[in-house]
Amino acid sequence: MEKQEQEQEQEQWQGAAEARLPSTPAAAAWPHIADFFALHRYLPGIDVCKPVDGSDEVRPGCVRYCASLAPGTEEEVATWAREELVELDAGHRRLAYAVVGSNMGFGRYVASMAILPLGEESPEVDAGGKGEGCRLVWAFECEPVPGWTRDGLLGYLDGGVRSIAARIEEAAIPPGPVGGGAVAA
Repeated sequence: MEKQEQEQEQEQWQGAAEARLPSTPAAAAWPHIADFFALHRYLPGIDVCKPVDGSDEVRPGCVRYCASLAPGTEEEVATWAREELVELDAGHRRLAYAVVGSNMGFGRYVASMAILPLGEESPEVDAGGKGEGCRLVWAFECEPVPGWTRDGLLGYLDGGVRSIAARIEEAAIPPGPVGGGAVAA
């Protein structure tokens, strides 16, 4: 085997994408991420996300099936992946999962999603030094994926994490008064 081929085999991709949720406290954002079988509610392009074994108990070892349907169809699967939850740490608001099968060319792929408080350097922090918002970090480490570049994968995750954050922000906004909020005197 040539030296270049050996280097490519040993190469690992890693990176992280991050998005801020300036209006959502970490405690309010975490349940959306912790629901391992709800990815389709937050990540555009994922049409199906369900438990593989039929049990909807979220615990390390459970496996979810995620799929994107072919455009213009209601049943034809374009891409799919089976992902195993390998860690669920509510105290640190972090989960980690591994792709255990897919039709997208993934070999070894491990990722984590974490909800972190905003740091004091954030503009979303109030004068008392306590930010009400949080940030979502989606990190990964994997073997190179055929047909992708590392930057392409990172770009996909960046768009995904921003979409997930926006949908969680929308879901966390308390409903306003019915009828536009005008109160009769």
